[in-house]
Amino acid sequence: MKKYKVIALVALTLLISITLNTGGATDNNCSKDTICNVVSTHYKCSSWSNEQYPVIDLFGEKNVPLLANHCNIWNAHINKLTRLILDSNETYTLKEGEKLDLGQGYALEVKQIDIDGMKVWLEFTRNGKYIADQIVSVNTDSNKTWTVALDNIQGENNIVVMKIYVNQLFAGAVDNIVQIEGIWLIDYANARTLNIGDEIGGFTLQQIINGTNSSNLGSLIFKNATKSPVSCNVVSTSYKCSSWSNERYPVIDLFGETNVPLLANNDSIWQSHVDKLARLMVDSNETYTLKNGEKFDFGNGYALKVRQIDIDSEKVWLEFTKDGQHIADQNLSVNTSDENKTWTVTLDNVQGENNIVVMKVHVKQLFVGVENCIVFIDGIWLIDYANARTLNIGDEIGGLTLQQIINGTNSSNLGSLIFKNATESPVNCNVVSTSYECNSWSNEQYPLINLLGDKNVPLFVDCDPIWKCHVDKLARLVLDSGDKFTLKAGSKLGLGQDYSIKAKQVDVAGKKVWLEFYKNGKYVDDTILSTGENWTCYLDKIQGEDNVPVLKVHVSNVYQSGNNSVVQIDGIWLIDYSNVRTLKIGDKIGGFTLEKIVSGVNKSNLGSLVFRKISNS
Repeated sequence: MKKYKVIALVALTLLISITLNTGGATDNNCSKDTICNVVSTHYKCSSWSNEQYPVIDLFGEKNVPLLANHCNIWNAHINKLTRLILDSNETYTLKEGEKLDLGQGYALEVKQIDIDGMKVWLEFTRNGKYIADQIVSVNTDSNKTWTVALDNIQGENNIVVMKIYVNQLFAGAVDNIVQIEGIWLIDYANARTLNIGDEIGGFTLQQIINGTNSSNLGSLIFKNATKSPVSCNVVSTSYKCSSWSNERYPVIDLFGETNVPLLANNDSIWQSHVDKLARLMVDSNETYTLKNGEKFDFGNGYALKVRQIDIDSEKVWLEFTKDGQHIADQNLSVNTSDENKTWTVTLDNVQGENNIVVMKVHVKQLFVGVENCIVFIDGIWLIDYANARTLNIGDEIGGLTLQQIINGTNSSNLGSLIFKNATESPVNCNVVSTSYECNSWSNEQYPLINLLGDKNVPLFVDCDPIWKCHVDKLARLVLDSGDKFTLKAGSKLGLGQDYSIKAKQVDVAGKKVWLEFYKNGKYVDDTILSTGENWTCYLDKIQGEDNVPVLKVHVSNVYQSGNNSVVQIDGIWLIDYSNVRTLKIGDKIGGFTLEKIVSGVNKSNLGSLVFRKISNS
């Protein structure tokens, strides 16, 4: 499964790569402008080596200016941007009927493979909804690329949103297979238009410069925003589902990212916890059709599964899961009032709060098809409760410091967060020694550095002391969990960021399991474990370093459950090794410049990164 976590515009940025220039009229004011230039970028797929697309790095996030098919690259719409989801030259092998998850709800399905005709029928979907399809011939190179162009993307037509390159077809012993070795995709559904005066990460958009030729592709010019306090207010927002038209929920726009203050069920909206925020993942009134046993993936490991449809009783049994683990379930009747057709999921201990609303689902109707029973769902609302965070006075976000937390008092004042410009004194990000969540590794620790709001792991060699970690070579922490996960033989567990482990075989009699580790659906490593054993996966050539631990797994039990052989895992630790980055003096992150890299010397000093706020003078 390909899942790419949506990065906030600037709220908790990972890496900012911007160009600071002084010139022109700005010199007269003794100020520095921040210029984000559009650059021409080669596709990773070698079959498109003679083509390029525009990219603009907007405060650490790769964006693609919208570009119409067959237009010159400098004709891109500089201020109409969408996030780049995928630019890959990896090889994917898919069977007939198989679906490839591309992330953010986008998917590619192989509808049919015609070996004799050397053709494959592909379908592009988003959130399970049809977007486009194409029959691709593979007998000539020019026909092997499918370019998907859509209309009315931020008011523009014929916009290229996806490219697929089909390498070959072949007939296997059991299945026909298609081999795809080029995928490029933008998040067109969440494209945005920037306007003069828009504020991003403490900067104000001052000028939009359109491209003129291949040497000048255009740019966006920002200046430092005013140093007066910035107020982020909680606002009352209507659900998109019409069946909830008399209900509202709180939203706060935190520097470009839509967040929901935690709110207990049946509480007044102004009683939300202004400082305890979860990202809004879904607020949809689209109609989704799911068959008995089918699962709908929301991204970030959240999913909704139809356990059973009872047509006679007009009931449907739904289950909500996170990372494949049961969270909640409910039997819904659809023959009564609209109120009974809504399932509201509330959970306890979300950032220390109880009875918090985390998901709402509205069932419209049930239907008996020719082969399957079907449920129609026409309302879904979901927050990323598992990654909710509590803000405190002094926290820095996007180059600003949280100065005041104002709780709501009534329907006219729902509360707010007040920020001021951060101090320009150096900011130390220290490496800390951190215990694994898994109890079986309680005597072990690993290095962790909080890089302006993002948990990163400095690369380290397992046998070295922790202070010998590479402070400047960082990988994002994907997972550190002591939760229990159960896998049937042959099943796969998604770990996030398109990493997964698979129970290849389970030997109940021998109390053993054969596990495989995958990235982007491709094999990385495997091992055979007995009950109670640990697996640490080491990889070489990670930013030039060898023998780096990237995954740890602890197997607690192997047992038989009915007809299924099952393995129980109670410890998983994983870093995003494929996106490791090496920081250098002068690199800019979240409005700060890296000033110093301090290596560790002993267990009391594990090293640090020293930043200084980018000056406006």
